[in-house]
Amino acid sequence: NSGQDVSNAVFPIADATAPLVTVNAPNGGESWAVGSAQNITWTATDNIGVTSISLDYSTDNGTNWTVVATGESNDGTYAWTGPAPPTATALVRVTAYDAATNNASDVSNAVFTIADATAPLVTVNAPHGGENWAVGSAQNITWTATDNIGVTSVSLDYSTDNGTNWTSVATGLANSGT
Repeated sequence: NSGQDVSNAVFPIADATAPLVTVNAPNGGESWAVGSAQNITWTATDNIGVTSISLDYSTDNGTNWTVVATGESNDGTYAWTGPAPPTATALVRVTAYDAATNNASDVSNAVFTIADATAPLVTVNAPHGGENWAVGSAQNITWTATDNIGVTSVSLDYSTDNGTNWTSVATGLANSGT
């Protein structure tokens, strides 16, 4: 001691400890439907305190990430609506921050699926019933097909025995409606 009074001196104490964070759900193997409400859940702790949480997701096994939310409170849950497009290689990443801007992340332990769980809606407009088409004549088959994600292709079949047996006309058609 050089004789100086240090009793009132202020010494900054640096927080060099990053938070600890764990993704609880989705943590791998789940199948969540596109558009369904799901909860991303996690636990996060810090030696001083977690100040905020950010959430991201990947549809390509972690190559690219999309922001879900930033500046979230550390309450352990976030209500999320599963996005499109469907994928079998989705991951969630949760990042926890403390007041000293230390941060740490955890990613789902394994991929989960974001699935298209809604079947397309199809209406045959022609033939609609009661038509008489001559054998060998050219006729237009028309339809309307919609889906919450998108119709990727259309197959056309016909039956001559009231739907017991079906014969293919065409497969892999664009959804042109004709």
